[in-house]
Amino acid sequence: MKVPLAAATPLLSALLWTAALLVDPGPLAPGSVLLVGLGLLETATVSVVGMIMTGGRWARRLAVAGAAPALAVGAIRPIDVIWIVALAATGVTVVSLFTRGMSAAMRRRPAAAGPPARAVILPLALILFPALLGLAAWDNPTTATMIVGLSAPIAAMWYSRVLPGGLFVIRVLWPALAIGLAATQSLVPGLVSALTGLAVAVLAWHPSVRLAFHPPREVGTSYPIPPELAPKEVLDAAKLDEQGKPRR
Repeated sequence: MKVPLAAATPLLSALLWTAALLVDPGPLAPGSVLLVGLGLLETATVSVVGMIMTGGRWARRLAVAGAAPALAVGAIRPIDVIWIVALAATGVTVVSLFTRGMSAAMRRRPAAAGPPARAVILPLALILFPALLGLAAWDNPTTATMIVGLSAPIAAMWYSRVLPGGLFVIRVLWPALAIGLAATQSLVPGLVSALTGLAVAVLAWHPSVRLAFHPPREVGTSYPIPPELAPKEVLDAAKLDEQGKPRR
């Protein structure tokens, strides 16, 4: 089913709030603006792509979750014209995500061959994390805060793209980084960093997360049969070359 245009509204809302922070960051320090803007944009982009390409329910939930830090930005930033426009866009986003057209475009059930729930939650949490950490360290993000916040989406990409060492990154490397650098941050961002690192480590060590990263491979067995026993479709396909054209 065709996904309504409303699926793109989370990205519009994120762009407006990021622009609002660039115009007037309010009490946010420059480093916090970077983390919050990055978190809002990447969360919105992933959710929009997920809704349009797969109709995934997880994508709509991520879009709704991304509205929370956007509203938090609106609560601490001065009110002006772009604030009003961004707030209106966020309201339209939340409402439009639950219209009849959007609900009809979402899958009723998870994909049969889709990854386990924990394997989906992990990268999505890491994508949303920079915005939350930026808000927690609103006045004075340290170098450790920036390292933990900016490395989170990298760890999410490393795992979700099944790059070499991705399982080690999400199970050991990033949690150790988040927990280890928590002590060098202020109290609130340090707690957010440590608790998130611990939660990611607990989730990442579940067997389903490893299964999603290294799915089992089955080796098939072939048996030769006489041509007269083969289905006509197989014989016809065997007469085509790699470009789908008849062999000469």
